[in-house]
Amino acid sequence: MKKHKIVGLVTSLLFTVAALCGCWKVGADYVAPDLTEFHGKEWKLRAPMLQHESVAALWWTQFNDNELNRLVETLFIQNLSLKIARERIVEARSQRGVTRADLLPRAYLGGYGAHTRAADDAQGIVGVPGGVQTNLFAGAALAGWELDLWGRVQRLVEAADSTIEANRAAYGDVAVSLVAELALAYVDLRAVESRIRISERKLLLLEQRARLTCARLNAGTGTRQEYLQSQAMVRDEKAQQRVLSQAKAVAENSIAVLLGIPPSEFSCARGCQLTVPAVMGISVPASLISRRPDVRKAEQEYAGAVALVGAAEGERYPKIVLGGMLSFQSTDVDKLFHADTLVYTFGSGLLVPVFTGGRIDAQIAVQASQAEQRKFQLQQTVVEAVAEIEDSAVGVVEKGRQVQDVAWALQKLSQATVLAEQLFASGLANKDTVVQRELEQVDLEDSLVIAHQQELGEVIHLYRALGGGWSVAEHAGKTVTDRRNGTSTTGKADMDTVRSVGKELGHE
Repeated sequence: MKKHKIVGLVTSLLFTVAALCGCWKVGADYVAPDLTEFHGKEWKLRAPMLQHESVAALWWTQFNDNELNRLVETLFIQNLSLKIARERIVEARSQRGVTRADLLPRAYLGGYGAHTRAADDAQGIVGVPGGVQTNLFAGAALAGWELDLWGRVQRLVEAADSTIEANRAAYGDVAVSLVAELALAYVDLRAVESRIRISERKLLLLEQRARLTCARLNAGTGTRQEYLQSQAMVRDEKAQQRVLSQAKAVAENSIAVLLGIPPSEFSCARGCQLTVPAVMGISVPASLISRRPDVRKAEQEYAGAVALVGAAEGERYPKIVLGGMLSFQSTDVDKLFHADTLVYTFGSGLLVPVFTGGRIDAQIAVQASQAEQRKFQLQQTVVEAVAEIEDSAVGVVEKGRQVQDVAWALQKLSQATVLAEQLFASGLANKDTVVQRELEQVDLEDSLVIAHQQELGEVIHLYRALGGGWSVAEHAGKTVTDRRNGTSTTGKADMDTVRSVGKELGHE
């Protein structure tokens, strides 16, 4: 009966202690800071096209280019930087498991067997009388538990949770940036292709003008200076084509690297003429906190730093450890687990920090300073995010106006070219005038392509600044899941698949 009472008392004590653990956590709880001072209440730029309330998650699909959509889908699966970012989430989760294990008791099973013999003159130095030999067998269960009465370990678990969320946001930040880089490289590729076609037309016109100057020189109505100048312009345009060919190769290689494949194995299907989306959305600046993954990452890092302050303060308080051992010891292995060979111990330990040389206070000060740094970093991230959006919004508006101006000028020049052709057909103008108008028109077409390329770039920068694509990036962890299941995924994937995956990135 006494044994049963002791066991019942110990069990009740353990349940009571377990209930007490976590009732109180040392240190301050995290409170989300008010960032209104740093992101403001409204945007500096107010334009009708920028007043819609939502930003498209799949913003790249608004360019209406199937090849671009395919490349983005492939990027979500194959990009190596995204794979690294996903593994960091896996690592953070595993580290949380290591930290959380300190909340639970630890138990071990073990056993050993030994044969001991002392020489006749050993005088029993090894614990066995001289001239005696003996066997000893034992099987034991060991258990220990450090009670988290002050919530120190729970604060560490909170910090680990924040680290998981910060890594998830970091994955989103990488994904948003990489999609934007891919779209920019794709825009560059299509723009270069258009400029190469324009350059080919220009080269034909320059060669035509060179033949005209050569004919005039031979007829005695032209000068050698005009002839040499026309020949130089032909050679200069050929050199410009080589520059454009190099730029095309660079754009293709950039896309290949983003897709995680060797450039020699990459080929890009023919796309279409990219158009600027008619609607781009900017809501209030406060939406940055939920949309921009870098802001979310900075906030989670701040929350984790606050939790570590509490964990450091927990070192001020006593540490209580419960432990025990249950073992069977016998010189005869056949009788090892008989009740008569039972040996058990149960006890507790108390460790109170009395003098640590100021280490605990210094560590608390370190963690408090790091928390302040994280708070300031969060504020800085918000300020930079607002400025980035403002810059991109201004860029979209101004580049759009520039495209309109160049397009208007091209329209007027096209009319002038038609007029020159009519005058030439009527015998009122020479062929040189017509060729010159056509060359000016081709140059303006090239300027329009560049202006359009820059406008598209500003649109992409704006969507990246708004955190566009973050919700899709959050669910794009199929590569990790496939590898965990022993399979691999390469090549194409439709957007329904990209949306449906994300077990490795979702909450537990």
